Amino acid sequence: MANLYDLKKFDLNLLVIFECIYQHLSISKAAAMLFITPSAVSQSLQRLRQQLNDPLFVRVGKGMTPTTACVNLHYHLQQNLEQLEKTINLNNRSELRKRIVIYGPPLFCSVNSHFMINELCHQANLQIEHHNLTTTESAEELLAYRQADLVFTRMPITNRATICQPYQTVQTLAVCRADHPRRDQLTSIEALAQEFFTHYITNDPVIQRVQQSSTPWLNPGNIAFRSDSFMTILNMINKTDLIGFIPSYLYDFISPAMPLHALDIEALFPEITIYINYHQSSTQNHFLSELISILMNDRDISHPQLNNSE
Repeated sequence: MANLYDLKKFDLNLLVIFECIYQHLSISKAAAMLFITPSAVSQSLQRLRQQLNDPLFVRVGKGMTPTTACVNLHYHLQQNLEQLEKTINLNNRSELRKRIVIYGPPLFCSVNSHFMINELCHQANLQIEHHNLTTTESAEELLAYRQADLVFTRMPITNRATICQPYQTVQTLAVCRADHPRRDQLTSIEALAQEFFTHYITNDPVIQRVQQSSTPWLNPGNIAFRSDSFMTILNMINKTDLIGFIPSYLYDFISPAMPLHALDIEALFPEITIYINYHQSSTQNHFLSELISILMNDRDISHPQLNNSE
């Protein structure tokens, strides 16, 4: 049974107005539906924002877009009244968060991610949702508009509202198929430069800088295959004698299933730092704070386990 004392402290009319705004994504339409003035709707929305410590809706162009907390609040309000207490529990607002939304570079997968999931799976009603962070999306806007809870980037974000910390240092490895006929001879840059290569097509400035660092020794005429798909490149490396360059986390992930060999040549490419970014207000969310703690405790990444498929 709901705790009526806690419910008494919360103006339930705010939730009715909230639902109208959510359904129409318009303050004027919500006002017309409720037969009240738009200013009254705006004032109620502001009170609910203060109550829940979240903007709930953000302006995008001429329209309104719900934040992740807003979507979760709407989900709770669709449940029966017995769930209403959990929705507006003033002592633990993190109950409103049903999902934790994470954005990261395509194919970025922490080697410790399964530990994170195992740690959090016992939490009731919690989902982790992952999206690829494309070059057309702004990590700063995703956090500012509350469309993401965590964003992993290859470049640091610097603004007062965002907490940005180094998370992983990633190496770029030269790899070939395990039964490459000249594998044992490819122990130096000079020998490697005689081979033919794959090339990853991307607009990411960090990856482009890494690729440009190979200019002194890699002849562009030796690039035999180009693709904007890492999986296509991996398949080409596995089926041909081409050499490819992939991040160490991708090699760790794919090598148990695909017989690839990482060439032991030092200082081929500069290292890349992966940063973890989240909004300062995220520290008030219990589930998200626990997730960040797990990630930061497990972030010490050892050197990639080269050639563990052999």
